[in-house]
Amino acid sequence: MASQLVDLEKNKHLASKMDFLLTILKTREPLSTIEFGDDGNDGNDEEYILRELITGYNILLAENYSSLIAYQSFSNALNRAHKIGNNDAVKFCITSILETLSKEIFIGSKQFQMYLNQYEKLIVNNDDRIIFAYYNVVFASKEDENLTTSKNLDNHMMVLGNLLSDKKDSYPLMPKYFYEKGTYHKLKGEHTKATEYFIKALDLCKFPHLKSLKNVLYWQLSHNFYLDNDIEESENFLKKSEKTSSGLRQIFYDYRLKAWILNAKKKHDSAYYYLNSSVELEYKMGAKNNSLETALLSIQNQTDKLKLDQIISENKRKSTQNWLIVVTLALVFGAGIAILVQKNTTKKRKLAEQETLLKQERVDNLLKQQELVSIDAMIEGQEKERQRVANELHDDLGSLMATIKLHFGNVKGKDKDPALKQAQTLLEEAYQKVRGIAHSKNSGVMSSQGLLPAVKKMAQVISETNALEVSVEDFGMGERMENSLELSLFRTIQELVANTIKHAEATKLNIQISQYEDNLNIIIEDNGKGFDRTKLDKSKTGMGLTNIEKRIEHLEGNFTIDSVLGKGTSIIIDIPV
Repeated sequence: MASQLVDLEKNKHLASKMDFLLTILKTREPLSTIEFGDDGNDGNDEEYILRELITGYNILLAENYSSLIAYQSFSNALNRAHKIGNNDAVKFCITSILETLSKEIFIGSKQFQMYLNQYEKLIVNNDDRIIFAYYNVVFASKEDENLTTSKNLDNHMMVLGNLLSDKKDSYPLMPKYFYEKGTYHKLKGEHTKATEYFIKALDLCKFPHLKSLKNVLYWQLSHNFYLDNDIEESENFLKKSEKTSSGLRQIFYDYRLKAWILNAKKKHDSAYYYLNSSVELEYKMGAKNNSLETALLSIQNQTDKLKLDQIISENKRKSTQNWLIVVTLALVFGAGIAILVQKNTTKKRKLAEQETLLKQERVDNLLKQQELVSIDAMIEGQEKERQRVANELHDDLGSLMATIKLHFGNVKGKDKDPALKQAQTLLEEAYQKVRGIAHSKNSGVMSSQGLLPAVKKMAQVISETNALEVSVEDFGMGERMENSLELSLFRTIQELVANTIKHAEATKLNIQISQYEDNLNIIIEDNGKGFDRTKLDKSKTGMGLTNIEKRIEHLEGNFTIDSVLGKGTSIIIDIPV
């Protein structure tokens, strides 16, 4: 059980000293406190704990050990471990006390229970759970001695077996587990299984500190064979037990079993001698146990008094804390009122500022709406004017030129006169241009074809003049958009193309129309001379770039112009659709 000393994260100095202690316990060398400054003073808390633990184990591992003195040393170490709040040291001290109590017989005693309860509260890992389950089995086995069944022991044994199921035989607790397992089967009258586990445990008792367990295993095997009436084998193991026995308890058990064996061999005088000797040892053990019982009760009383002192101290602390809470609440309440007053004043000021901003925002919105109405009116007027011009070109001028063509067709000798023939060709060309202008001025998108066909048609008509090469690229254009939106976008593109024809001196113009899910992207690029927008005469730009930009903003879109003198112009429009 000394393995609990190895894992101490809170205090590395104490951990190194306890590693040293563990090494001593395994080698069974004499213990010494010289290393820790044995000058008659307590030293620091760590050294005191180690000194008391070493003293306790010195006594517990001696040939004629005193459980009482060992217990007192471990109790001193436990109290100091509680004081410094080192839970790992506390667990090791409790384990040492439980190991001491497990060596004695306490008929009806429950003093071990308070230490088990303390240990249970400190469990943090699987090794802790194994140790807790092991000592539950140990003390349940002692309580149920000479009984054939015990649900309490069954439950504890099952828990311990499950926890050790994945452990190898090299695990430090396995020898003691096999011993308890053998005892468990022996209580149930299953002597063969008990013998198997006792021998398993005996094979693992290779370390000197397991000498005492080895002695007990010899005795248990001897007693097991005695119960099975194998007196010869029983005598063989009893001799091994006698050679390794030390202390009243082990000698008592040897004498009592020897008396039974001699009685079975009909050696009644010798049997009586060992029985009488065992009774005398039993009296001595009784006195010894009474002393230990008294010490346990004394410790319990001290613990109860300490708890009472802690309760009184806690009540005083709570009373002081309550007064502090009252005073703190009063201060907080006063400060809260002051903060609320300050916040109320600040809130009123912010509300006034927000009201002023809202009024200004309403004025700005109204101006913006009026501006948009003006733009819409201008666009609507332009659209009506385009429609009127287109109708006049198509219906009046177009009809007139068609009539002139008819008369030319009726002129005699037209094929012989080159001038007349040239005039007829020019008339046909003029007629086609009038028709093209009429169609280009018409909306295009108002027909069933939509925005993209109208733009392509416009590009085709312009390109046929050979003055400007216009190309149209489209990506992802799906279903048609709302007609008014298509009309607005077409007129915007038409105006931008017109600006290019009039001002850019470009030879090539590319129009890209792309639709990505709910966004429409239009890019118009030319290879013209470019311009500086800050120097534009807004009165000479038709709809005007500024008006186009505001129209696009009205559609919740973005309008970007990138123009470099001598390198051309790019206009990008992004519209949510």
